[in-house]
Amino acid sequence: MSPTLLCADPSRDLCSILARALGADGCRVVVAHDGETALGAIRTRVPDLAILDVGLPGRDGIAVLETMRTSATPAATVPVILWSDAPCNADQVERARKLGAAALLRKPVPLDALVARVTKLLSRERDARAGDAGRVRRSAPLRGSLEHMPFPALLHQAHGLRANGVLHLRRGEVRKEVELRDGRPAAVRSNVATERLGEWLLGAGRIEPTVLAESARRLLRGEGLLGQILVGMQVLSEDELGAALREQAEDKLFEIFEWTSGEFALQFGAQLARATALPLVQSAADVIRAGLRLRFPLERIDAALRAHEHDYIVPSANPFYSFQEIELGDAERKMIDACGRGVATKAVLAKPERVRRTAYTLLEVGLLELRDGEIFRRGGPAPVVRLHANAAPLRPAESAAAAPPAAAPTPAPVERPIAVPVRSPAKPAATQDDHSHYAADHERRAALTALLERLGKPSPFEKLGVAPDASEDEIRSAYMQLAKETHPDRYAAASRAARELAEQAFREVTRAYEILSDPVRLAAYRDDPNRDRKEAQALEEAQRAIAAEREFQRGEARLRSHDWSGALTHFERAVELYPDEGEYFAYCGWAYYLTHGHDADVLRKAFALVKRGVKLAPEREKPYLFLGRLCLAAGKLDSAERIFTKAVECRPDSIEGLRELRLLQMRRPKKGLLGRLLRRPDGKS
Repeated sequence: MSPTLLCADPSRDLCSILARALGADGCRVVVAHDGETALGAIRTRVPDLAILDVGLPGRDGIAVLETMRTSATPAATVPVILWSDAPCNADQVERARKLGAAALLRKPVPLDALVARVTKLLSRERDARAGDAGRVRRSAPLRGSLEHMPFPALLHQAHGLRANGVLHLRRGEVRKEVELRDGRPAAVRSNVATERLGEWLLGAGRIEPTVLAESARRLLRGEGLLGQILVGMQVLSEDELGAALREQAEDKLFEIFEWTSGEFALQFGAQLARATALPLVQSAADVIRAGLRLRFPLERIDAALRAHEHDYIVPSANPFYSFQEIELGDAERKMIDACGRGVATKAVLAKPERVRRTAYTLLEVGLLELRDGEIFRRGGPAPVVRLHANAAPLRPAESAAAAPPAAAPTPAPVERPIAVPVRSPAKPAATQDDHSHYAADHERRAALTALLERLGKPSPFEKLGVAPDASEDEIRSAYMQLAKETHPDRYAAASRAARELAEQAFREVTRAYEILSDPVRLAAYRDDPNRDRKEAQALEEAQRAIAAEREFQRGEARLRSHDWSGALTHFERAVELYPDEGEYFAYCGWAYYLTHGHDADVLRKAFALVKRGVKLAPEREKPYLFLGRLCLAAGKLDSAERIFTKAVECRPDSIEGLRELRLLQMRRPKKGLLGRLLRRPDGKS
C-alpha cells in the first residue's frame, strides 16, 4: 500500500509541487493550508509522514505537532518534518526537539534534498541518494496557467527549488521551452519563425535579405548549420556568431515576460536538444529583474499590488534570497532601505510607475516580502503573506492528461558556432591546453576550499571568524560578508564540485549565524565554545571533498608546467577522494595519456577515464575537449568533430572548442563546394 504524506503549508503552489513530485514517487499526498485543516486531515487518516510549516495560519506547525504527540492515536508516533521561511527562535527549536521532530529545515529546501529526506524517513530506499530524486524528476509535469502564476513567479519558484528540467510554455500556436539547470534558465527553444537565427539576424540588421536567401539554399543542400554557413561565407566571425546566439537566446526568453495568458508544464529531469544556450553568467534573480524591467506589463504589476494594498512590505528574512546574486541599481537599494521598518503597499501604489515596478521586482525575486497588514500595524510578529496567494494551484494532471503540452514542431536546427575539428599529432602539444577560461573558476574553488577548512571547526565563532566576545554588529557583519561570498547563485556556472562546496559553505555559515543571533544560544556558546565538538565527524565527507579539490588544483598546476606524471598523481588522488566529480576523471584520463604515450592499451584506459568524466559532468566543456583530442590521437576524425561540436554546444564561446574544430577543418582536404566556400578571397584555404 502506498504511504500517505501530509503536506501542510500556506503556499498552494508549493503544496502542489510536492504533491506531484512525491506522488510520482509512490506517495499519496494530502495537502492543507492551515493548522486546523491539517489536524482534520490527520483525524480522517493518520499519515505515514507529515511536513508542517512552522508559520501555518490559525494553529502553527509546532502546535499541530504538539497535538499529534499528545493524542492517544497512531499520530503520536508519525515522523514530522518542520520547516520555516524565517529563522526559528530558541523556544521553537527547543519545542521541536522535545516533540521529536525529524528535522527542522529552513526554506527554501532543494526539491531533490527534500524528496531524499522523505524517502529515507519512510525507509522505502536505504540509499536515498540522487537516483531517487532523478526518478522523481522524470515524473509527469506540473501544470498551470500563466494568468494565475506569472512567468517571473515560475522562475522564482524554480530558483528556490534549484529545479532541473524543462519548462514548457504555450500560448495559442506559440510554443517555447526553457531548460532549467539548478533553477537557472540555461537554454531556450521556440517555434516562432522570426526568432530563428536567420530571421533574427535579418530583423536585427546583422545580415541582408540576399545573404539570408543564399545561406538558406546552402542549408537545404546540407552544407552545415546556418551559423557554420554564415561563418564560412565570412558574413560573421566566430566571435560575432557567439555573441549573436547569446542575444537571440535572451530575446526568446525575455519575450515570455510579455505573456499575460498561456499554459505551462514543468517537466523535472528533462533536457532540450538543439536549443539555444543562454549565458549562465546571469543569476536567476538578474534574469527576473531584467525581464520585469524590460517586458512585464505594468497592469499586471498594479493588479498584484492592489491585491495586497492592506499589507506591508519589509526586507526578506530569508538568507537564501537576501544574499542571492543580483545586480541592484540605486532605485532598488533605496527601496530596500525605505522598507526597513515596513512600507504600506497602498502607499507604494500611489507612487510613479518606476517605484511600483521596482517594488514588485524586489517582491518577485524575494529581496522584499509581504507581511499581514493588520497584525503588522498592531506591532506583533506578522506572518509572511504570499505575493501570489490567490493564484490557482498547479494542477496535477490525471493519467494520460499528465503528458506535457504537445511538442512544438521541431524548429530549424539551432545554429551554434559549429567549429571545425582539428587533426592533432598523436601526442598533442602542450600548448594546445588553454586553461585561461578556468582560471576564475579555479580561484573561487580554491577560496571555497580554504574557507571550508575554517567552517569545518565546531565553534560557530570560528566559523564566522569572530572572537567569542564579539559584538552583535561584528557577528552580523561577518555573517553578511560570508553569506554573500558563499551563496550558491555565485557558483551556478561553475563545476559540480564548486557548487557542492558552495552549498555546504552557505549552510554552515547560515547555521552558525542562527546560533549566534539567538541571545540564549549565544550565551550558551560563550560558556562552552566547543560544545559542537561531537558533530565534527559529520563533516568528514566535506573534508574529503576539500582534500580532493586541493589535489585537483595541484594537478592543474603540474599540467600547466608540463609535468604530466606529477599531474596524474594528483588527479588520481582527487578521483580517489571524491569520485563524483566528472572533471577529476577527465583530467586524470588526459594526464594518463600524456604520461604513458599512445599505444592501444593506454588509449583504452584514457578513453575509459575521460568518458566517465563526460558521464558525470555532461554540462561541462573540458571533458568533451579531452575526449575529442583522444579521438584525434586514435585517428577517429568524424568522432572528434562530433565531440568538439558538443563542447561548443556546452559553451558556445568556447575558444578551445572553436579552435580545435577550425584547425581540423583546415587540415582536411577541401573538395567540391564546401572547399570553395571555405577558401579565402586570395585563393588560399
